[in-house]
Amino acid sequence: MSVVLQIIGSTGSVLIAVVGLAIILGLMNIINLAQTGLMAVGVYGAVSATSAGAPFWLAVIAGAALAGVVGAVIERIVIRRLYARPLDTILATWGISLVLVQGLTWVYGPAPKGLNTPVSGSVVIGGAAYEAYRLVIVVVAFAIVLALAAVTRYTRLGLRVRMVMDNEPLARSVGINTTRVQQATFVLGAALAGVGGALLGPVEAIVPNYAAAILVPAFLAVLLSGRTLSGLVIACVALSVVQVLFANWANETYATVVVILAAVAMLRIRPEGLVWRRA
Repeated sequence: MSVVLQIIGSTGSVLIAVVGLAIILGLMNIINLAQTGLMAVGVYGAVSATSAGAPFWLAVIAGAALAGVVGAVIERIVIRRLYARPLDTILATWGISLVLVQGLTWVYGPAPKGLNTPVSGSVVIGGAAYEAYRLVIVVVAFAIVLALAAVTRYTRLGLRVRMVMDNEPLARSVGINTTRVQQATFVLGAALAGVGGALLGPVEAIVPNYAAAILVPAFLAVLLSGRTLSGLVIACVALSVVQVLFANWANETYATVVVILAAVAMLRIRPEGLVWRRA
């Protein structure tokens, strides 16, 4: 049961970190290497909010809002000019990430910061104890995924977004403001990155280069998702199983390397991702 709880906790942590990235890449075909920079903006926004006396969950909202504002600026100044050149976004967003990291270093300094958890202690499930806050992360991560799935599938807004991403000229011809839809999608992805950064703050070291270690596994999870939310959950579970099992029964030091190799192997076998589509 302890291993199962570790897998569930790892899945939640990866999922909350990559859902914003999946939205931007899956719906917009934008390769956003500024993801970790936006996560850092979110967590430092939460740190500033708690320092001002805000409760934790209000601080998470503040961090998400700050990341969303930064995302809106990035989209307006840089990304909007690169929609027709998705590969160029790799270099552009990588540069943006470096700017964000240096800006946070200038404002907050290089020393690590701390963020207290809203839930302390452990819970016992099936005779195994597990940190309560990590289970909270799991619940929030899956709640976000379910909410996004409902919005994109059952609402008029979701229909507009899918139409713009599938056929932008047709969407424009029927009167949809495609620029606004693209901007809103990118801002949502940035805000979700801020949420992930803030929620992982209590269990990760908060430094300007925050969450840089998850960049490669995060992109592999998104590639394995087949650009669907259900595929994203499957990919996060698969990678978490590999990481936790290898860390527990072999060598924790090389677990990330094994995860990358496993993801590459799965992409080689199923280049369309870990999702099944009906013909």
